[in-house]
Amino acid sequence: MAALVVALQMLAGAVPFRVDAKEASISGTITLTPELRDKLPKEPLLIVLASKSADPKKAPIIVKRIPGASFPYEYALTEEDITLVGSRFEGPLHVTAHIETSETSPLVAQGVHARNPVAIGATRVDIVIQGPDQPSPTRRGAPSPRPQDGKRVRIGLLWSGSAPGAGSAVPEELRQAFRELGYVDNQNIAFEARYSEGSYERLPALAASLVDAKVDVILAAGDSAAVREARNATGKTPIVMMALADTVRLGFVASLARPGANLTGLSFPLAALAGKQLEMLKKAIPSTRRVGVLWNPSNPGHAPVLERLTTAARTLGVELHFLEARSPDDFKGAVFSLKQWKGDGLLVLWDPMLYAHAGRLTLLALKSRMPTISTYKEFAEAAGFMSYGPRPADTFRDAASYVDKIARGANPADLPVEQPIRFELVVNLGTAKALGLTLPESVQVRVDRALQ
Repeated sequence: MAALVVALQMLAGAVPFRVDAKEASISGTITLTPELRDKLPKEPLLIVLASKSADPKKAPIIVKRIPGASFPYEYALTEEDITLVGSRFEGPLHVTAHIETSETSPLVAQGVHARNPVAIGATRVDIVIQGPDQPSPTRRGAPSPRPQDGKRVRIGLLWSGSAPGAGSAVPEELRQAFRELGYVDNQNIAFEARYSEGSYERLPALAASLVDAKVDVILAAGDSAAVREARNATGKTPIVMMALADTVRLGFVASLARPGANLTGLSFPLAALAGKQLEMLKKAIPSTRRVGVLWNPSNPGHAPVLERLTTAARTLGVELHFLEARSPDDFKGAVFSLKQWKGDGLLVLWDPMLYAHAGRLTLLALKSRMPTISTYKEFAEAAGFMSYGPRPADTFRDAASYVDKIARGANPADLPVEQPIRFELVVNLGTAKALGLTLPESVQVRVDRALQ
């Protein structure tokens, strides 16, 4: 009844779109149309989204994933489910749901709440999932498969990090993203890959070599340094970025809506993401009061993060100790300093050099019984405690979509820069056990992937 009163008051303009904390949720039941019941995959992946806008191109603030869901499915969304960093659980929200066969497969079916938008506190936000009448929200307007017109698109990869290994110079998830768009290796697409292996001084020459090779598009990834050097190398060749940095503040683009010049792509707000990582570490280990932050002064995207991270820490009641690492030789001293400071955990900012030697870093932290958190699942796989950040498969699909649009004639200056929709929480259970940690239930239910 209280939720109904609040909703009526909001419609009348009497109160803002907020409710008390005890009512701060949206809940309902998700059902299927009869014809879909016998057509679902064996392990359906149900995804519930809450968005500030009805526009599917706008990033939702919540993307809640439920593997192997059974129907009817009763769900609830709360502030704990927020995945878009920097967002608040307030205001009218548009709630939708869809089913995929797996994390990377196409949409199977989807549904929209009939009375969107809804208010925080609404309890009967029911959704009926129907057939796939619309494109998958995860693809965000990807074009139809590229026609076989005989033209080969040459893509230059400028990576701050290391080559993927496994006998290939191109990440398999990136190749798969292009295959989904109708591209075939060595027929209508070819790659020129350059990896700096975490050495920033190599990037200018590598970027210049791609310009000399006359590639059609440069895909700059790894961090903001790769984007900066690609931009310094050419003002003509289109550049699609995948940058964990505030690209507007760094001056790479004029704005997210109108990037300008020859640069567009994906921009991940590293400061907000680091704040969310700090929050996740605090939730996983509630006793956390002192956290070290390992950063690389050579990374142009790191310095702007520190001030904003301090603000986030103050809100969480956490004290920070900033630790510099320009090379792996600095790891031992940083971890020792953190231990002497009696730190409770270590937040490692995303950086190609730090990740290239992540195993060495996490081993030192483990020996000092120091829980760690960073951005990508590779960090957790290297014995880090937790990772929270964008999913690489989503990033590659979105980047491939940008390249495809440019190959079809789109002007990079007219393509808005996008930010990530989904984030995944990965926990290394082996590391947790070694540290003697047990995750609170509130964190366990949010884990997307648990490494044994």
